[in-house]
Amino acid sequence: MSIPGSAQKPRKALKVTDAARRLVEQVNEQGGTYHRLDLGDGLVVEGDYDMDTYLPYYGLPESLDGKSVLDVGTSSGYFAIESRRRGGQVTAIDIWPDTNLLVQLSRAFDLGIDYVSKDVYDLDSSFGEFDLVICGSLLLHLPDPLGALRALRSVTRERLIVSSAATEDSAETDQPVCHFFGARATEADYWAYWGFSACGLERLLLAAGFSRVGEVRHFDLRSEPGRMEFMTPHVSMSAYV
Repeated sequence: MSIPGSAQKPRKALKVTDAARRLVEQVNEQGGTYHRLDLGDGLVVEGDYDMDTYLPYYGLPESLDGKSVLDVGTSSGYFAIESRRRGGQVTAIDIWPDTNLLVQLSRAFDLGIDYVSKDVYDLDSSFGEFDLVICGSLLLHLPDPLGALRALRSVTRERLIVSSAATEDSAETDQPVCHFFGARATEADYWAYWGFSACGLERLLLAAGFSRVGEVRHFDLRSEPGRMEFMTPHVSMSAYV
């Protein structure tokens, strides 16, 4: 699954220490995490989703040198780590305490990622502005997606990359659909609320204060073999200030 002409630039090598190796081994012994993380030098944190497969659909710039990046809903930190490897000055937020896996990985691999325990709804201009904001697969779990996008707009200086669950006809319909699922997960304490048509998500982004939307792409996000089986149609796009 790839986009023609979207070959990945070689990643910046990470600093591998004995502590980093022990951390990866420990995480895998405990069952892995949300993102599969290939940290180089044979070190791989096993996870539910291998985002390397889907990265071309997000349009992440090859170089983020000199750019400030905010990864919202970072979970185990795939986009935060990838942005750091591309030269960005990265801040990541999620609702988890600052003892989470990304914090441990940042320390073990000397990544210098700034993690803040923060809810997306609490973002505003006092938190700062970032050249690039990334929000992957989070909106579907939020009861108020427009409120979340307005919060994201308040901290975006240039561009937001956002992806979320899509309706089955997202790529074909010109209707601004926001389909409400309202389904509670059976394997953990979270909800899946929304699926969007591309038109619907674009309208939400414009209503949130972005000036234009582009780079609309669709893909099916599938969990890794051997993990709990999921397949969710997704739409991704960029919104500009």
